[in-house]
Amino acid sequence: MLSSHFGTRNLFYRIMEHKRLKNITEKNDKARYKFYSFSSLWYDDLLQDIYYAKKYVYLETFKINNDVVGKQLCTALIDCHKRGVKVRVLVDWWGTGTANPCVQSMIREGVEVRLFKKFIPSIFLFSRNHRRDHRKIVVIDDKISHIGSANFTAYNTTWRESILRIEGKMSTICKKIFIDNFKIYNKDLTSPAIRKAFRRTIRYNDFFFVREVPSIFSQRIKKNYIRLIQKAKKNITIETPYFLPGYRIYKELTQAIKRGVNVKILIPKNSDMKMVDYVRESLLEKLHKKGAKILYYKYGNLHAKLLSIDDEIFSIGSANMDHRSFKYMFEIAMIGTDFAVNSLVKEHIMHTESMSDALDIQTLKHRPLIKRLLSLIILPFSRLL
Repeated sequence: MLSSHFGTRNLFYRIMEHKRLKNITEKNDKARYKFYSFSSLWYDDLLQDIYYAKKYVYLETFKINNDVVGKQLCTALIDCHKRGVKVRVLVDWWGTGTANPCVQSMIREGVEVRLFKKFIPSIFLFSRNHRRDHRKIVVIDDKISHIGSANFTAYNTTWRESILRIEGKMSTICKKIFIDNFKIYNKDLTSPAIRKAFRRTIRYNDFFFVREVPSIFSQRIKKNYIRLIQKAKKNITIETPYFLPGYRIYKELTQAIKRGVNVKILIPKNSDMKMVDYVRESLLEKLHKKGAKILYYKYGNLHAKLLSIDDEIFSIGSANMDHRSFKYMFEIAMIGTDFAVNSLVKEHIMHTESMSDALDIQTLKHRPLIKRLLSLIILPFSRLL
């Protein structure tokens, strides 16, 4: 079993993108991990981590709502700042909004808040303003870091998420990633700061941190996912709220099925993006016919973002399995082979499966005509969803 693990790890290193790789090894990092499947449980632990912060708290997210969750977070960060702790917050302008009272209260109290890429007037109005900061990272005191799928809103406290709390020296890597992001909050994609930092994958022990920058050609998270799918031998599990991965990943999944790999896709029965739900149906029908197992999570929205290969390689982060994340968003994916994290991911996926129903192909085939028509109308715009 041990030789199998090392064989998988060596193969993993060969698969992952090595161009512009920054390699960091820390032999004495005895990290501890905790996995959260619901943000309501995560918020309590995060607020406690913020309460005990001594040096700094760095937080990056797509959305902070002006509700009970957002207000609790902002109050905790303000209190932390008043104790003399360095607090930096990076929020997406589109996701959170300039006039958000929670954000404004932090600014008034002296917390260093930056709004990622405000509205840019341009002849390329949509494409330029579609490049959003979708990453979710929290780093505290070089000791604790959080990475995953959840925003700070009350309405998603019942959503199924994927969040990993890391206690150990890896937090110094997350700190570097945050600082790089904080520096380029208002920079254009052609900026040397973006080219220098974001074209580089960071390897730390058994983990690779892949940072996605909006690009038609690069799409580095997608390319690494394709390599991992190509080398899968036993099983591939994808857990995502939005499943519009594009032709290349669809092709690689069908090829994997032909090799005898079990392909499993876990998605919400009803996501918060109805248009995506309409468009995905025809793709799911095709994959089902090829032999993939499609499972609908039935207890609300599934917002987790996970990839598992052979139960030995995992990816956790902010990227959805869709064009928008791969092509337009600033994203983060932590891909690795660590046994402890793999066990946590596997346990989460097993529980998700137990709360899901298999796709009923007859129901899908006989879905209402209006849904079929909407799917055809929306399909040409699916790359923007």
